[in-house]
Amino acid sequence: MFPRKKSRLSAQAKAVAAAHVLLDSAEGTLDEKAAGRRLREEVGLQWTYLTCIQYLSGKEALGALKALPNGWTEQGRTKLHLLGAAILAAQTVANLRSDGTMLCASHLAEELKGKTVEQWLAEKSDAEREEV
Repeated sequence: MFPRKKSRLSAQAKAVAAAHVLLDSAEGTLDEKAAGRRLREEVGLQWTYLTCIQYLSGKEALGALKALPNGWTEQGRTKLHLLGAAILAAQTVANLRSDGTMLCASHLAEELKGKTVEQWLAEKSDAEREEV
């Protein structure tokens, strides 16, 4: 068995790089092929656009993005922008396939399955109000 390759980047740096790629793509400034090239250059692994989306929707990336300082900014984006990218990624892996199967096992994606982001946010707001 071959040893697993590890990225030279921390989990936080991988999450930030992936979020920027997803947001650039969503803004139309980066196509899927260019996104894959950029990810491979920045992360140092054989990442694709799909890998980026799957990683961003996962526990490690969410924790890394939440740990960014509140005043953090990079490339004109804030911590909130990058957390939005994670939600977009989770929405994508949860609801992209027409047969209903998710593209990866993600707790956030599971919460978003079959819902719009607006519905999910409304549920979160209702749950937080009930806790208070």
